[in-house]
Amino acid sequence: MDKLIELLKALWEVGILPALLILVIVHLRTVVDGNVKMETVLDIAEKAVEWAEDNFDGGAKQKAEALKYVSDKLLKLDKAHLFTASEINTAIEWAVLKMKGMD
Repeated sequence: MDKLIELLKALWEVGILPALLILVIVHLRTVVDGNVKMETVLDIAEKAVEWAEDNFDGGAKQKAEALKYVSDKLLKLDKAHLFTASEINTAIEWAVLKMKGMD
């Protein structure tokens, strides 16, 4: 145990331990922020799919309108730059599966 404490002290003194702690904090923050980011787009996608289901007959037009709905909403929230087209498409597909009870 004493050797471990000495090792930690040495790592602290040369700056390795503080650097590792900063990396861990940045990584954890990225994971949490990523989850919050995806929650935002998934919530919007659910509303978009419900809206498109109520207003269009299905098919490609329905999906295109849902994608447009999500894109427009993200633009209004000034968050469009945070998402790729692939992430938005995945969110729409997830929302469709959830609506059908397949999630």
